[in-house]
Amino acid sequence: MECQHLLACLAGVLVDLPQRSISLGKGMYKAGYQQQLQQLFLSWKAPEMRRVVGLLQQYITLTLYQQQAITHGVTVATKLLGLLHDANDTSGVVDICEFYNDAVNEPDFNVKEDYRRWTEPGIEFSFCHHPWVYDPASKSRVLQLENQMQQFQAFESSMMRALMGGSSEVCPFLLLKVRRGPYLLSDTLLQINNAKNNGNLKKPLKVKFVGEDGVDEGGVQKEFFQLLVRQCFNPEFGMFVYSEETHLHWFHASSMDLDTEFELIGILIGLAIYNSHILEFQFPVVLYKKLMGQSVGLEDLSELHPEVSNSLKKLTIMSEQEIESLGLTFQIEAEGGFGERIPVDLISNGSHTPVTAHNVQQYAEEYAQHLLVRSVSRQFSAFKKGFDRLCSGRALQFFRPVELEQLVCGGRVVDLNALQAATHYDDGYHEHSTAIKWFWEVVHALDDDQQKRLLFFITGSDRVPIKGLGHLSPPFVISRNGSEDSRLPTAHTCFNHLLLPAYRDKETLRQRLLLAIENAEGFGLL
Repeated sequence: MECQHLLACLAGVLVDLPQRSISLGKGMYKAGYQQQLQQLFLSWKAPEMRRVVGLLQQYITLTLYQQQAITHGVTVATKLLGLLHDANDTSGVVDICEFYNDAVNEPDFNVKEDYRRWTEPGIEFSFCHHPWVYDPASKSRVLQLENQMQQFQAFESSMMRALMGGSSEVCPFLLLKVRRGPYLLSDTLLQINNAKNNGNLKKPLKVKFVGEDGVDEGGVQKEFFQLLVRQCFNPEFGMFVYSEETHLHWFHASSMDLDTEFELIGILIGLAIYNSHILEFQFPVVLYKKLMGQSVGLEDLSELHPEVSNSLKKLTIMSEQEIESLGLTFQIEAEGGFGERIPVDLISNGSHTPVTAHNVQQYAEEYAQHLLVRSVSRQFSAFKKGFDRLCSGRALQFFRPVELEQLVCGGRVVDLNALQAATHYDDGYHEHSTAIKWFWEVVHALDDDQQKRLLFFITGSDRVPIKGLGHLSPPFVISRNGSEDSRLPTAHTCFNHLLLPAYRDKETLRQRLLLAIENAEGFGLL
């Protein structure tokens, strides 16, 4: 405890050092002490950074566990950890997950109280002020709290208007009544546009398929988003293109006026985040950087256009004679919207500006800017405008671009242990049933691809929610479905519900399960 107290005192001294510059006379100034600390931290290699970060994390974790309170020591240790984090943001010597704190990311940590401290005026410290201590799952909990607060306010406002007679509207939900099939997209876009104009987007979402009696407790919404994404990202619709090489979607660079449609697609993606649903599409990380307001460049091109990126990188290291022999200028050909190719200047007077060894790096950067920014600026601006209508809260800024992608589309790591621990059983099954024991033995023996296919079979998606498989909504349920060996397992993907017959032996179960998952087809299975 003495060492821990000493560490807290030292952290307090360091974070309280003056930040102002110190005059040395004759107009010369020495950097403030905290700036000198930053320079010191920037010079550290991974072992030094990891050792000090580990000590501070241990102190914060032990104090939170033992004291069950945010002490002054925890406050100053977190602030010092913040200086290390800022330095590491530049140097990148250790992984960002080194700054996630174990105690803060425990399921029983009171995130709601920390959120209250963050939003209440006059309270100086909250871990929300230092969001890098939160892992992506905990950040999503904070975001969910913020969304729930906004939904409650929209709900309350709607009810008050109805009670006061100031509005004919009485529904406290954003209720979408849609038809299946070819009408789904048009019905949705029309109602979303009306909700946007009426200020109803932030109400809790409810979905009803016309002519069906299903009550939306989450499963109907899940199916709605699955079906809708298939239509929105269909290449025939003309808004997005899909690369068979990278398995990624991107905006279709064209001159067609689809601003309203792109804005509404942005709203739909915002709705999915706002109502805690993951979506079945793949954008490159550069999209999420742009949504977060970060600059993008040549280093971001490789994920979306690997061949172009490699060619540009090779070009930048060619000799002067090799570059001149190519006869390149700052003008390229690009798609005009209807399949034709049109000339595009990358800079002013680009067609008359040759690429040389002196400006080849600028050429590569301008080319990347054209592909990632300028050629799709109209489409992206409309898309972001829609996205921001629902996702402009402060908590979204906690996420890094890769974490935002995980929030929207889910993760790729399938943790079957977490899924098994959270599974519910019904219709005569329990965790010690023979068929259930066989099921988990078979499932744990599957390879990675088969595990993703199993996940797709039971949930309709091969991606993992940001909180992990232990937090599926609705929770995963396995029900007994007769005992005929000829019957295949079936699933209600909207409810994460597996119907598993009580087979006579494990081998029969394995064969029937593999046959079922290998023949499951749908959008999003990679």
